[in-house]
Amino acid sequence: MSSNVVPIFNEKNPFKKQKRRKNAIADMQSYRGPESTLSWEEAVGLFIQAKRTETASARTVEYEQENLDSYRKMMKEQGIEPQVEGLSVDFLRKHFVAYMVDEKEYALNTINNRIKTIKRFFAFLHREGWILQNPSEHLKIRSGQRPVIYSFTEEQVIALLDQPDQTTFTGYRDYCMLYLMLDTGLRLGEVLNLKINQADLKQCYLLGVLGKSKRPRDVPFCDDVRKVLLKYLKVRGEMPESALFVTVDGVPLSGRTFQETLKAYGEKAGIEGVRVSPHTLRHTFAKMYILNGGDPYSLQEILGHTTQDMVKVYVNLWKPEKKLQHTKASPMRNLRRKK
Repeated sequence: MSSNVVPIFNEKNPFKKQKRRKNAIADMQSYRGPESTLSWEEAVGLFIQAKRTETASARTVEYEQENLDSYRKMMKEQGIEPQVEGLSVDFLRKHFVAYMVDEKEYALNTINNRIKTIKRFFAFLHREGWILQNPSEHLKIRSGQRPVIYSFTEEQVIALLDQPDQTTFTGYRDYCMLYLMLDTGLRLGEVLNLKINQADLKQCYLLGVLGKSKRPRDVPFCDDVRKVLLKYLKVRGEMPESALFVTVDGVPLSGRTFQETLKAYGEKAGIEGVRVSPHTLRHTFAKMYILNGGDPYSLQEILGHTTQDMVKVYVNLWKPEKKLQHTKASPMRNLRRKK
């Protein structure tokens, strides 16, 4: 054989070379090439479709779609046709992040949430073989002072619980939901997805609650909540629908209906300076749990967070509460008392 001829196969193992060539061809076939690059709309469609198969939360899918729509709108405002191929991290920093900061003046949390969606989006396209390079791989979220997470005061909680008309079915249902959410920190979607058989009234647990992480968890509640749930179940009565919280007509309650009702309760209660929303109920639970002596690790499990990152935000209490906690736990103050 001439020295200029390179053998196609490895003489010791003729199939080894074949396998590498086959893999290389497969990799090439998974990439469509410049002449058939995905359009922005096609890419978003693929990403959203994948998200629907990965999560049980319709709100998560909607959230990703909203952030991608916002990106597209910002590109259009700058006279740029949104695309998925041929971008660089510098392009994203200039026309995406800097634009949100300087032109749109979005809050830090909003900016970082949209950066995270874009990073997930391009990582998906790269992982699936639709683009050769991931332009967002080195894109960082912005650092800075975290916004304060507002919650209700105890007085506002009491005023809110006073609003539902407990002489009606819908009123007592709303009262029960408020009571449950303030004692467990459940997201609205998690509450609305509860089935009757998930409420263990003997052990005071909600069983197999499915959150964003798709990891079922058992969430405890107190005896006061058990009594409220017992009364609600008697009022609810027997019906074919398995959902725990239903309308007068016996169909599952919608999130939009509860959100609008909660907002109306907040207006009647005269609550100002804080957004009256299901998520504020969740923040209120977390804050009060810590202030009442709960530990961050059990809080993480109850809330269904996969990491301590969000829990650290709750533990980083507001100044008045910090002072109160320090007064209670001050080493020197307690040492002086013992002396």
